[in-house]
Amino acid sequence: MRHKIAALAATTAFLAGGALATATSASATVDPPSGGWDHTWTTTDSTPGGTVYIAEYGDIVSLCDTDADGYAPRVQIASQDGSGAYDIRYTLTASGGEGACVSARASQGGVYDLPENTEIGVTIWLGPNRDYQATHYYLNDN
Repeated sequence: MRHKIAALAATTAFLAGGALATATSASATVDPPSGGWDHTWTTTDSTPGGTVYIAEYGDIVSLCDTDADGYAPRVQIASQDGSGAYDIRYTLTASGGEGACVSARASQGGVYDLPENTEIGVTIWLGPNRDYQATHYYLNDN
């Protein structure tokens, strides 16, 4: 009986793995929240390899790989402190190739819950060497 259960489990795992391996990636965009995206920015290369989407309400940050260029886009979120300096809150990486997306939101708590009425810095780039980097700012007032 144990051998039948083990064989069944192995077959199920093999079939599930095959289904995951053949799944195609979705387009490199994420569905906007009900209020839409407040900010959308890309890397600075000629065919942008990464796009970051920001919704202030709920502090939703989504990053997508938008080009099959071999580089994983990254985004760093920082908040301005009382002295005017920016403190890094977190970094996201959209790994997995074109169409891969990753998201963070205030409901996760901690560093993802961005302070209200504060300037937020958003830096997006490609790969580990910060290629095609761009930094943008917004006032988090929602």
